[in-house]
Amino acid sequence: MPFDYTRLKVFRRQVHLTQVELAGRLQVPQSTIARWESGAVTPTARHLGTLCDLGRVADIDPGFFFPSFNHFPRR
Repeated sequence: MPFDYTRLKVFRRQVHLTQVELAGRLQVPQSTIARWESGAVTPTARHLGTLCDLGRVADIDPGFFFPSFNHFPRR
């Protein structure tokens, strides 16, 4: 299930955080956020979990980061 890096910047703006602020919440350097947003690297599972937790607070579905996953039929 591929992470859609193009949605990270959209997400960050929806939760009203700068790269520096998001980096602080995730305890990573700001340059890591920039690399995630450019698609150069993918966030770790731990960081994805924290992003999903932040999204839940802002009422953003965790599937937001995995749009291709949302196309599978539900049982």
